[in-house]
Amino acid sequence: VLQLALHHSGISMSLLLGLYSAPSLGLGGARTACATSRAHACMQQQQQPGPPYAGPRSTPLLDTVSTPNDLKGFSLAELKQLSHELRWETINAVSKTGGHLGSSLGVVELTVALHYVFNTPADPVIWDVSHQVYPHKILTGRRERMPTLRQAGGLSGFAKRSESEYDAFGAGHSTTSISAALGMAVAHELRGLDQERTSVAVIGDGAITGGMAYEAMNNAAYLNSRIVVIYNDNGQVSLPTGTPSAGGTVPAGSLSAYTSRLIASKPFQDFRDIAKSINRLFPSEIQQANAKIDEYARGMVSGGTLFEELGFYYIGPVDGHDLDNLVPILENIRDRGGKQPVLLHIKTDKGKGYPPAEAASDKYHGVPKFEVATGKKLTAPAKTPSYTSVFADSLIDLAAADRSVVAITAAMPGGTGVDKFGKRFPKRTFDVGIAEQHAVTFAAGLAVEGIKPFCAIY
Repeated sequence: VLQLALHHSGISMSLLLGLYSAPSLGLGGARTACATSRAHACMQQQQQPGPPYAGPRSTPLLDTVSTPNDLKGFSLAELKQLSHELRWETINAVSKTGGHLGSSLGVVELTVALHYVFNTPADPVIWDVSHQVYPHKILTGRRERMPTLRQAGGLSGFAKRSESEYDAFGAGHSTTSISAALGMAVAHELRGLDQERTSVAVIGDGAITGGMAYEAMNNAAYLNSRIVVIYNDNGQVSLPTGTPSAGGTVPAGSLSAYTSRLIASKPFQDFRDIAKSINRLFPSEIQQANAKIDEYARGMVSGGTLFEELGFYYIGPVDGHDLDNLVPILENIRDRGGKQPVLLHIKTDKGKGYPPAEAASDKYHGVPKFEVATGKKLTAPAKTPSYTSVFADSLIDLAAADRSVVAITAAMPGGTGVDKFGKRFPKRTFDVGIAEQHAVTFAAGLAVEGIKPFCAIY
């Protein structure tokens, strides 16, 4: 289809590919090729997988970053090295305080790319849940305060507006980011501000199981406001993923299976990336022709996506750890014309870069203090059982005596003790995803029919 269109427009495929590789695209020629001696020297410090595990002995690039503006002059090689330093800075910081590690490690490259490409804080970035914001905090002037993380009078474990102008919206629970980003985009327009800006919402595959995300997306296309949704797909819908339940051991719901099928269409996404990158280099009449080609190809290969049906322009899936692709894609999204909302679907690995986290079932989602060299968690033996374990054991006893007893969790089997119940009674365990409203009403429906549901809300 592309060759046919090029034939009628008089452009050869070789010219097309030549334009795509030209320095004017993305980071381009000199910047992409640029790899300073400083970055090369730092790369030599990267450690081989352990144990013992250890990061770089020094952080020369991170040491130069006080605000995101300091990233703007970095080469692509330096951005990669900065990501390596930032990942280990996060690991070392959390090892001393405890906190949400796995989710933060999974978005290191995304965090660097967002602050490099967009003009934060003028372009607000809203982190859904915001338990993944530790790298963001380090890059936005709070590195020296990381030892106070989650301590009295110290840094919050989540985004907090009173803490930094870079924390555009507070959070702590999920599925609020798209609504907030849309409200901020509309407010910018209502205030009549001339400066064009982009509101960015970063939401995970767990949070996007909540209905509020779709309510917001449905409204976004209607309002036609300039927002970008980064859909961070890491396969960790429930914590821990793999808890036995009535739906099996896969992440809750059909949406995860649907996005997995999108991931499987990776070769097609490479074609679309090329098409989108070159499109704005052409005269307007050729841009229109390319738009028709792209529209046809998307329908032919995927039949359209759920997100496109909601009015978003869907791009992806994209490797969320590959800065070579992620940065120019974000630059093209930033520089696009019009106001159609865009959804960029990225695939990341929770716990990325720290082997103990990568190997754990919960990817070190939330951890106490730990030894960096071994990954060993530093927890004192409990003198008394936790409320969670007491609840789980009691519910198991009730269920053993009464077959009508069932357990429901909203993607938090580990935090509620329902994971323990699920190992004993998988067919009577229901993980509905991050959808508490549905969970409670689902429980009510079960109760109407004589079942005895225990809906455990974390």
